[in-house]
Amino acid sequence: MTKAHLLTIGTEITAGEVVNTNAAWIGTQLEKMGVRVYSHLSVRDQREELIKTLRWAEGDLIIVTGGLGPTTDDITRECMAEFFAQPLEFDETVWKDLEVLYQKRQLPLREAHKHQCFFPKNCERLLNSSGTALGFCYKLKDSHYFVLPGPPRELEAMWKGEVVPRLKKIVPAAELNWHHWTFFAVPESEVAELVEKVIAGSGLEVGYRAQVPYVKVKLYANAKTHLGILREMDLLLGPSQIKSSKDLTEDLLRLWPDKTVNVSDDVSEGVLAPRLFLARHHLLQSNLPAPKIKYSTGGDAEFKLAMDGDGFTVALKIGKVDFHERRTLPYKIPLDSERGRRYATETGLWLAVKALKP
Repeated sequence: MTKAHLLTIGTEITAGEVVNTNAAWIGTQLEKMGVRVYSHLSVRDQREELIKTLRWAEGDLIIVTGGLGPTTDDITRECMAEFFAQPLEFDETVWKDLEVLYQKRQLPLREAHKHQCFFPKNCERLLNSSGTALGFCYKLKDSHYFVLPGPPRELEAMWKGEVVPRLKKIVPAAELNWHHWTFFAVPESEVAELVEKVIAGSGLEVGYRAQVPYVKVKLYANAKTHLGILREMDLLLGPSQIKSSKDLTEDLLRLWPDKTVNVSDDVSEGVLAPRLFLARHHLLQSNLPAPKIKYSTGGDAEFKLAMDGDGFTVALKIGKVDFHERRTLPYKIPLDSERGRRYATETGLWLAVKALKP
């Protein structure tokens, strides 16, 4: 099993000025490859703290992000060189490439940009297709270090283009991988009780995450060795399990049998509309067909969320589908609260998708 630590550098992160989305994104990418992420660490732009953290983070992979810019607080290069016990070297080729790039953009290239052209000796450069700061990687004993820029757009491009091809050569095929299930409108305690019965005595690692109205379950298992357990999990709470391509709004639009979705909604108070339009945008960006979205006050609307006393009604009338169901929120969640509106929206989407599925 490959073990990884993620280290984010930046006082703006530790001070809470910027949310550390990079760690979450990289963690997800690594887990998909069968790599176990043991920690997410954030440190200030302080040399002693960074060196100390690098000495602590022992693992097969150490992913370092941030601090590769041209300003004086960007100290990652110097700290990594010190930790690797390698001198910093100026890369004349990188500097010339920057000169060409800045001339092409008709922007001034300043002396401070030379800071981005220094790298620890013997490290391998990682190209940046979305910015100017190159990353680098280095092997120290049995650990592989990848040092990446902080801006998410640059980091993600470098990850896909430069890091993943190298990881495929480094990371062995995992015997165990995470398997995921999502349950709708079932208490977390009930889901956990049923899951624990299925995996009893197996020694498998399990994780739960309640995100009302969903409960997400993941199991670290081998697809062949634990096939029986995985099949039992697939059958568990079958009617309440959601198998979504990505998002229920995208599922709704994918399944919609007409060129336009006529929506009436006096329940979500603005929660549903942006999700529908964003889902349509995603589908069109992927060159997939997506119906237009039209809002009305009711009447001829084909998809309706309507207030109904202390509850709400979900109605769907399109083609051969004629569905109508009244629901109330559990746990005494008030429908006029943000949590209540989101719960009702998810319920409406879930019921609509179920009604449209053949």
